[in-house]
Amino acid sequence: MTGTRQLDMFNRRLRGRKPPPTPEYSIHCTIADACKWFLHPQWECTHLPFGEHRDHRINPKSGKRYSPTGTRLKRMGVKPGWPDFMFMGPERAMFWLELKRSRGGRMNPDQARIAAHIVACGFPFLCTGDPDDAIATLRDYGILTLERRRVPYVPQERSEDERF
Repeated sequence: MTGTRQLDMFNRRLRGRKPPPTPEYSIHCTIADACKWFLHPQWECTHLPFGEHRDHRINPKSGKRYSPTGTRLKRMGVKPGWPDFMFMGPERAMFWLELKRSRGGRMNPDQARIAAHIVACGFPFLCTGDPDDAIATLRDYGILTLERRRVPYVPQERSEDERF
């Protein structure tokens, strides 16, 4: 019984293990796909991939664990706590979106500090684990439209051999 729950015959309770929460990666992909197809033409967005899985190594001198990628990002000026998505719109409009796991996802102190700073600067900020909530909020702000973007069709030229 991995991930499925059955109704117990005698006491009408569910038994077995609860299904695991939606991974944060799936929520990110859902939002990225929604932005790909429904982003308003006057808005731009990007995902800031600072929290991806990194390999860890052990320092032979100190015996401490470290991440070469994390060390490199830190050296390049990346600071912890920045939200996952950044949206930029007309007339200097900005929107920040932080996504968490559907259950048990909480902001760490760095993320809470940055979120408070973003709100103090007057920009809207949303932290959620529900992709439907995120999409509804983005629609309310006019970032996502109800109409699907039309990707222009560019015909490919074929050689004489490929035509038949």
